[in-house]
Amino acid sequence: MLSEAGLLVRLVKLIDKVPVPPPPAKRPRGKPPKYTDKLILKALIIMIIRHLYTATALLAFLAQDDPTVKELRALLHEDGSFPSRRTWERRLERLPQNLPGLIGHFGRHLVELLKPWKWHGRAAAMDSTALRTAGGVWHKKDRENGRIPHSSIDTEAGWSKSGYHGWWYGWKLHLAVAVGWVWIPLAAELTVAKVRGFFSARVVMPFVQNLRSHFPASL
Repeated sequence: MLSEAGLLVRLVKLIDKVPVPPPPAKRPRGKPPKYTDKLILKALIIMIIRHLYTATALLAFLAQDDPTVKELRALLHEDGSFPSRRTWERRLERLPQNLPGLIGHFGRHLVELLKPWKWHGRAAAMDSTALRTAGGVWHKKDRENGRIPHSSIDTEAGWSKSGYHGWWYGWKLHLAVAVGWVWIPLAAELTVAKVRGFFSARVVMPFVQNLRSHFPASL
């Protein structure tokens, strides 16, 4: 039986098998990134499993004199290079912009591979969940006055209210999955908390409809 540490190493190695979207036809302006999104995704997996919330915490974890940690650190090199703290901070901050595309591309790959609707009707389930910010909250009065009472406040987050959560401050994760013999993530989007649930359908349905043109035999 594999230990928890061994499972984490195997999970990080699996990221190399995840397909990524092809590069854009027209290269964006500026210097191309030195490290791939896959490398940053590996670090994100480690941070989620080990409850590390900053690049500084990640580097402190990777500095431990432990055989498993050394193996994980080795997996975070590309072309013999290891990102600096500032590079980790910048790339982790930008990763949420690329994650929806990575999830969608991986979902199309799994639909083609596993054919979840081969023996079932075609269906997808959509929902959203509340993600509260870890720091303080930015109250309406302070926001209107442009006052930030504490440095831990995420000023890009927002307020929302639901029957279950009441008033809460943070973000909202919208997720769609294929409903079949296996549940596959099809699309995801992160928005501020105030965006309503119908956003899921507006974002996801064009993607699900697009699957028909990609994989008619599966649908």
